[in-house]
Amino acid sequence: MSYNDNNIVIDVSHTKFCVGPCSSKEEESKVNIFKPKSGGRYKEFYYPLNKNSYLILKNVRICCDCNSRYLEFIDEEDNERLKQDSKTIRKKLKI
Repeated sequence: MSYNDNNIVIDVSHTKFCVGPCSSKEEESKVNIFKPKSGGRYKEFYYPLNKNSYLILKNVRICCDCNSRYLEFIDEEDNERLKQDSKTIRKKLKI
């Protein structure tokens, strides 16, 4: 974990469970259960912490539900729900 300006930046490439806001901490047993389906990783996900800072997750594998939720909130520009998700993720990852 590192801090860049007011942001919290975390490389989650070694995390074996979904790093999204769901309650699951079950390890991915087969590649292709999480997104991206190719088995690769998304470069970055940004979750707002407040007006001027973000929780930035790097090298992300995420369950389909959390991925859909993230894309929906981004598309709707729903920063309040993304902020709530950032709180949930920080608790889940013990940040």
